[in-house]
Amino acid sequence: EVERAPTCCGNLSMTIESSAAAGRISAFIPMPDRKPRELLVRLRHPDGKKLQSVTVHGRTTTSFDVAKEWIRIADPRDASYRIVASY
Repeated sequence: EVERAPTCCGNLSMTIESSAAAGRISAFIPMPDRKPRELLVRLRHPDGKKLQSVTVHGRTTTSFDVAKEWIRIADPRDASYRIVASY
């Protein structure tokens, strides 16, 4: 868990829950007051497994980079994000 980390958009907090043995890592990210142009989240599997699929708010997205292990949310306007990465 990260609480009130300073960023250019204000303080950012997040909670990451690992179910790595089951092939899943999830993140909950409340957004700061000033919204960034994009949100990049990097969720790395401890065994180096590659991302297979990602959901944001329960909906499948293809906006992720397997090589860089990044999940990209362009123009994030929601108050918070629930991201689930499957490996």
